[in-house]
Amino acid sequence: MKRHLSLLSILHYAYGAFVCMSGLVAFVLIFLGLFIGSDLVADRGGDGSMLRFVGALVQTGGWVIFAVIEIWGLLNILSGYWISRRRNRTASQVIAAFNCLSIPFGLALGIFTFSALGDEEVKQEYLALPQGYRI
Repeated sequence: MKRHLSLLSILHYAYGAFVCMSGLVAFVLIFLGLFIGSDLVADRGGDGSMLRFVGALVQTGGWVIFAVIEIWGLLNILSGYWISRRRNRTASQVIAAFNCLSIPFGLALGIFTFSALGDEEVKQEYLALPQGYRI
């Protein structure tokens, strides 16, 4: 399993980039909120203050969704870096658990991560001291 760690690192990088790119879809909600709260829509509707409130609510929801998705993608990229450096095994497993919530690609990556990082040979490699610290 030790030889699979470089592939696992690359997969985390690729999945993280994919998640970050898919976060751009949240801009649809942001622009929809801007449109709903605009003067153009408020002038046509009866209650402009309610439309502005709904627009601000949709826009805020879009920004929150965008932030969550981007953080998730960046954590996957960071996990790929940690796997390549053989650091923070537990953090990579926590990120893999969150990846399992995303079916099918995240689930496959999460299962592969648990399988690779759960191997005894890999655990020993994570526990080994860095080369600069060996006595």
